Amino acid sequence: MIDVHAHLCFPEFDRDREEIIARCKKELTAVVLATARYGECVEALKTAGMHKDFLFPTLGYHPTEGSDYEKVLDLIKRNKDRIAGIGEVGLDYHWEKDLQKQERQKEIFSQFIDLAEKLKLPLVIHSWEAERDCFEMVKGKEINIIFHCYSGPVDLAREIIQHENMWISISTNICFSKQLRKVAKMLPLDRLLLETDSPFLDPDRERKRNTPWNIKLSAEKIEKETGTPKEKVLGAARQNAIRAFRLKL
Repeated sequence: MIDVHAHLCFPEFDRDREEIIARCKKELTAVVLATARYGECVEALKTAGMHKDFLFPTLGYHPTEGSDYEKVLDLIKRNKDRIAGIGEVGLDYHWEKDLQKQERQKEIFSQFIDLAEKLKLPLVIHSWEAERDCFEMVKGKEINIIFHCYSGPVDLAREIIQHENMWISISTNICFSKQLRKVAKMLPLDRLLLETDSPFLDPDRERKRNTPWNIKLSAEKIEKETGTPKEKVLGAARQNAIRAFRLKL
């Protein structure tokens, strides 16, 4: 199993991060260590350095988080050989309704797209309620593109998977999202990735902290919805993760 998007450097894991990583090593092949702000990026590089060949960091800047994106761009340039991709980056129209600020998000996102092209690195996209605009901005780019925590419409998902360099990442909210289950039903196995977005989106709402091994719960839900055995789902998602991020395991 490979969780392609987990924020293990969030404060929610400060008290027991090494114990969580130790369990991950027992249950998973690898974890893609996601980031969304400068401080988290710095911590992710440090943490991944202690767990080489298991934790693979991506460096990113959430579209509604702070104003230090230039520091993140510089950090990516200085660590291009140590990272598996750029992200999460993108657009967020759920939390940002102001049209001028949405345009500013596009300007910043464009800089990360350009850098991903220049460095030939995979791009991990945050696209909450902005899936169409994100797709239009990256369509035709010759880099691997991952739509993280996809929650957009089925018809757009069909367009996305027509591109061999694009994958849709299904998060653990498939356990409680009817819309996401519709997407999963039409998604070919070779375009599927699995993620938890830990510590968020725990299938058990009372626990309030997701963990990477819960991607197996997503696979179980996909099996229930499609009839595809969960082992086959997990195996396909693993191979797709290796290909999308060019992981060397």
